[in-house]
Amino acid sequence: MKKILPAVLLVTLSVAAVGQEQGEHQGGLLLGAADVGIGFGHVDRVNGIRFNWSDDGFDLVNGINFTLWRPANGPWNGTINGLALGIVAPAAEQIHGLALTPGVVLTHQRIIGVGLGGLALVSNGSITGVNAGGLAIVAQGNVQGISFGGLGLVSQKDLIGVNVAGLGTVAQGRAIGFSFSGLGTVSQGDMIGINLAGLGTVSQGNMSGLNVAGLGTVSQGSLGGISIAGLGTVANGAARGINVGGLAVVGQQGISGLSFGTAAIVSKEEIKGVNLTAGLLRSNVSITGLNTGLYKIEAPSIKGLNLGLIWTESDELSGFTFSGCNRTFEMQRGIVIGFLNHAADLLGLQIGLLNIVESNDPPFRYLPFLNLRF
Repeated sequence: MKKILPAVLLVTLSVAAVGQEQGEHQGGLLLGAADVGIGFGHVDRVNGIRFNWSDDGFDLVNGINFTLWRPANGPWNGTINGLALGIVAPAAEQIHGLALTPGVVLTHQRIIGVGLGGLALVSNGSITGVNAGGLAIVAQGNVQGISFGGLGLVSQKDLIGVNVAGLGTVAQGRAIGFSFSGLGTVSQGDMIGINLAGLGTVSQGNMSGLNVAGLGTVSQGSLGGISIAGLGTVANGAARGINVGGLAVVGQQGISGLSFGTAAIVSKEEIKGVNLTAGLLRSNVSITGLNTGLYKIEAPSIKGLNLGLIWTESDELSGFTFSGCNRTFEMQRGIVIGFLNHAADLLGLQIGLLNIVESNDPPFRYLPFLNLRF
């Protein structure tokens, strides 16, 4: 083997030199017949083994293709079915099978099978199968299967399957399946499945499944499933399911399910379910369910079991409410306990140091300890 490899390299270089003198694709040597055998240099079709200095153009290789250098020109032509080996950059229009190099694997249309590039895998089309790039995997089309990029995974279309990158995974389309990155997982389309990132998971579309990020989980659409972030879980659409933000949970178009935000849970639309925060719980429409806002619970309509340490404020309040100060601008229904309770109208009980019901006639409008109206 030690004697065969130098001989093969010598023949390949010699034939390539002859080919450069005779013109492109003209200097090939085929040891065999009817496109079957061992080819050296620019042999367009080989069923067997082909050795070449630089694959800047060929038709078809069924078997093993070995190239020493990078392609001279693009786009890269030819199809390899089998084993594509190279020192610097094996290249073809299509590779079906196993592509292996310490450098970069290049295709113009697609890679299907197993691709291993010490530096990178790059395709102007799609990459499908089991693929790893020491630095990156980059495709103008979809990346599908099991993919690992030492630094990054980038697809101009969809990322589908298991995608792992040391720094970031980026899809201009959708991200579907399992994605993990040391810094960020980003999708211009929907993000569906299990998505984990050291800093942030970000989707320009909807996000559903299990989404975990060290800092932030952000969706320009809706959030569904389980979303957890060290700082904030944010949806410009609705946030549904289990949503946990180390500081805040924000759902611009509503929040439903189980939500926990240390500093705040906030929505322009309805909040319903189990909502737990040590800070502010606020909706521009309504809050319904089991609600705790140790600083403040605030909405035009609040219904359910409401527990606040300092302040609860609403137009209409229904259910059982315990808070330091309870202020209802219109109708309060149910039982309210606090140091100061103030309602424009009441159907129920107020229990506290001072209880105010504006609709009661004097002297029952301002009462200590207990006020009621039915």
